[in-house]
Amino acid sequence: MKEAIGFSSEGMSEDRAFAGYRQLYAQGADVERLDGPFHARVTGWRFRHMLLFDRHLSGMAHAREARVTADGFDHIVLHHVLSGTLTGHGRSGFERAGPGDIVFLDMRRGHRTEARDLHMITASIARDLVLAALGSLGALHGLVAHAPDTAILGGFLQTLAAHAPSLDDRHDGAFARALIELLPTALGGPRDLGVEARRQDHLRREAVEQLIDREIANRQLTGAAIAERVGVSRATLYRLYERTGGIAGHVRRRRIDAVRRALERPEEPDLAGLAQAYGLGSATALSRAFQADQGIDPAAYRARVRQDRGDPVETGTRRWNGWMQELD
Repeated sequence: MKEAIGFSSEGMSEDRAFAGYRQLYAQGADVERLDGPFHARVTGWRFRHMLLFDRHLSGMAHAREARVTADGFDHIVLHHVLSGTLTGHGRSGFERAGPGDIVFLDMRRGHRTEARDLHMITASIARDLVLAALGSLGALHGLVAHAPDTAILGGFLQTLAAHAPSLDDRHDGAFARALIELLPTALGGPRDLGVEARRQDHLRREAVEQLIDREIANRQLTGAAIAERVGVSRATLYRLYERTGGIAGHVRRRRIDAVRRALERPEEPDLAGLAQAYGLGSATALSRAFQADQGIDPAAYRARVRQDRGDPVETGTRRWNGWMQELD
């Protein structure tokens, strides 16, 4: 099953609902209340390379202006409007998007959007994946693609959202490859002749990700071992992960994220077992690595999970924070 979050304002006072929604989104944007009624219903799922959200929103604005240089986000967001209106302001680069439109926003750039009676599918996509699809991101921020060009990509996003509750992580690589092929259909084709080289790099990274998934318990999963197993030179492997801090750091983050998700499970496995299962050696080594990466020790994280169980805002906030660290 996909790791998911959910929030609904139904049955709450508007003030309480808005406070909960603002907390849920605090990791990614400053949320402002607008005139008129407020309501929100959001369901989100974690895919590798992408976060997907089905969102019904009205009476609020999302702003990323002051925080852009502080939070280090570098992914690309697609808003596929199904009904209602999404309005852009400031540095958003667009004025209005309606049903059938897809808006592209670069999280390295500031923007402000307003939602009124809006239903949309939002995809937060890793920058490298979008580069593999388009070749370059020049002039992408604020671009609005219109129907019928958006029909195939929009249909794919809606299909993923409809089936996400029954999916697991095994097919995420296939969904990423499909997204690479479909993204250009909304924009008239790839934007750069270097797109083939970027696609080859993505396929190499995907081979690495599959190897890590299969052998995450293997403590000898070094850069040299990975390069040999996936059939690339060490220089190529190091180049592929240079922007994200190197292959060793990437493997460590994948291990820690796997531990984080395991700590969310109701059965609460012991730390020594998790350390063995995810290649971290001992409970002590796991605790040290988890604290360094997450800013909290695993026992305290598990206690927070136990305390928050049944509270969608607290659970969603915690999970979303983990998702965003993984995506960027």
